[in-house]
Amino acid sequence: LSPRDFELLTHPSFKGVVFPRFPEGHVAMVFWNDSCPQNPKGIETIGDLTRAMTQAIQPKASKWNIAANVLFSGFGQNKASNTGEIRVEFDDDECKRFVESKTRRENYIKLDRYHDTAGRIALVGDAAHGMYSLLGQGAACGFLTASLLAKSIQKAGGDIPTALENYSAVAVPEGHAIADLNLLPHAIFGSLVAKLLSVPLLLLNALRGKLLLKRVVSDDVTYQQIYRENSLLVMVCRYFWKKDRVPFFDTKTKLA
Repeated sequence: LSPRDFELLTHPSFKGVVFPRFPEGHVAMVFWNDSCPQNPKGIETIGDLTRAMTQAIQPKASKWNIAANVLFSGFGQNKASNTGEIRVEFDDDECKRFVESKTRRENYIKLDRYHDTAGRIALVGDAAHGMYSLLGQGAACGFLTASLLAKSIQKAGGDIPTALENYSAVAVPEGHAIADLNLLPHAIFGSLVAKLLSVPLLLLNALRGKLLLKRVVSDDVTYQQIYRENSLLVMVCRYFWKKDRVPFFDTKTKLA
């Protein structure tokens, strides 16, 4: 793989994507059905994992891969997938950690404010805007909210309550926007109906030069602007999210 390549993973037991890891190599993000909580079906050893991953990353002539090539075309050049079999080298320690580790659910959190004035507390990072990891923006959004908090404190001139109010006013819309955009897995890795609804919307923006995965790593556009460009896609993703989600607690339960 080229250092800048993104590749989809397609396998009977799981779906996912491979993306670059700084300063070298690649990372795989893998999704599979809850009926196999420990590992994807058929994967019990490191050998099982490496064989399955090698198979999953190979180019396949399907309509979904054709669409994926359009969606991810802005990230890599001279892909190995266009020239033949992709050869993969694995980190044995990481493979062992994957096989032996327990799966964990990703969290999606939306708060109406990121501060408590009385306690003089501000939330940043995942404490404020927990989101899925598909778009790789968790840390970036954490840096953004920390920066917005620092600017609000500086601008308020020592008036902490005002600084916290101003911080939430600018940070909450950004956090909500990127958290909603990260609901994408519920559509692109979901049912056939979900794919039929979401893939054309992704392709439409890609053809307009507004590739979602490229826009979120640009420093000249806000998350809110990207959200507005993909509002119909987010609507589809939220629909399937509501069907798939597991709440933190029963909403009918009264809290003390």
